[in-house]
Amino acid sequence: MEQYYRVVVKVDFEDKRGRTKQRNENYIVLAITPTDVEVKMTEYLKGSDFEIVAISVTKILNIIK
Repeated sequence: MEQYYRVVVKVDFEDKRGRTKQRNENYIVLAITPTDVEVKMTEYLKGSDFEIVAISVTKILNIIK
């Protein structure tokens, strides 16, 4: 059964002065398992330097657009 997971990702970026910094970004991912979340995030952020900091199950039932 698919669930919504909250994912916190630490991403490296360059500031205006060219220095490398890090920031946390939050995502909601629909997946079956935390391993599935990792696969989806790796595909979504390919080409970026990132680290998955946290994965947690949410109580979100559905996202209505």
